[in-house]
Amino acid sequence: MRELRFTATAFGIVMGTAALGACAGALFAPRMTRWFGPGPMMLTALLLTPITQLPLLTASPGRSWQIAIGAALAVQLLCAAATGTTQRSIRQMITTPRLQGRMQAVSTWLTGGSRPLAAPLAGVIGTLHGVRSALIAGTVLLLVPLAVLALSPVRSLRALPATAAAPGGNPPAPVDAPAADEARAPHTKEGDRP
Repeated sequence: MRELRFTATAFGIVMGTAALGACAGALFAPRMTRWFGPGPMMLTALLLTPITQLPLLTASPGRSWQIAIGAALAVQLLCAAATGTTQRSIRQMITTPRLQGRMQAVSTWLTGGSRPLAAPLAGVIGTLHGVRSALIAGTVLLLVPLAVLALSPVRSLRALPATAAAPGGNPPAPVDAPAADEARAPHTKEGDRP
């Protein structure tokens, strides 16, 4: 805000625009997954994410740069929401119900656990070499998830996987199908009691 001379209003508008991008990403993730496949969609989103940092890295004071930063941040958060929604869905589909909690705990630990290290590191880089250097370092680190996904078999996934069944259990019924007990039970009118 100080270096680019953002007013509080301009900063609020930029952040509000970014939030709309995140909402759009979450809403359109299922559609984009159907169109392009989960692997290619996530690869594209992770490739766009570091590119959307370029306006912030090259910006000067002025309204046109504020608009460019707001638009880039909206695209960045759209990509983050679409990728996050899709990869969480895949993780839940391929993990057995008994291991869902453990899987989510490990994921949260890996993502949230880096923050206490990243924040002081960014502060040190910013103090010693300037804010722009800290932003460049953060942009380079955005390439790590792209590299991890590009090296994994998920990159070529064209459809969401089937939901994992519990070991020794029956596979889950499709959402539209009645459960086995429901299918055998006689239909009763609303309000009937057994």
